[in-house]
Amino acid sequence: MTQPVHRWFEANSPIGPVYVAHHNGKVTGLLIRRDKDMGDMEAYMRNEVGVEVEPDLNPPAGLVAEVENALAEGRTDINVDLSCRSDFQRKILAATAAIPKGQVRTYGELAEDVGSPGAARAVGTAMARNPVPLLIPCHRVVPASGGVGHY
Repeated sequence: MTQPVHRWFEANSPIGPVYVAHHNGKVTGLLIRRDKDMGDMEAYMRNEVGVEVEPDLNPPAGLVAEVENALAEGRTDINVDLSCRSDFQRKILAATAAIPKGQVRTYGELAEDVGSPGAARAVGTAMARNPVPLLIPCHRVVPASGGVGHY
């Protein structure tokens, strides 16, 4: 069975333009635009999220506003669709979205939070494959050393 094509639009964020993919009123991907073009968004969604996308010439105004407001305010309560991900990654991304602004968790703490102690490296992989950075704040997940991760 062929997956439906997702659509994408450009939105404003505090760090500049981002490309946002959506399907059925939910965000399915976000790519920070720095030196990226439409082909990069299409390749990103195909390779990292597993869906095809095409430009949305008339994106839903409400969704555009919701995304731009969430990005401007640093909110993570936006309607994101993670159905393309594994159960483990969905759990990790949901736990990451729940980390309050101004706080961090280590990879190990997040693994424990979802009932998978010892899976710190798998958490790092989930952070590296976060399809919606900024909306799910993978930057709030750090190594046990407290430094910056390599994702």
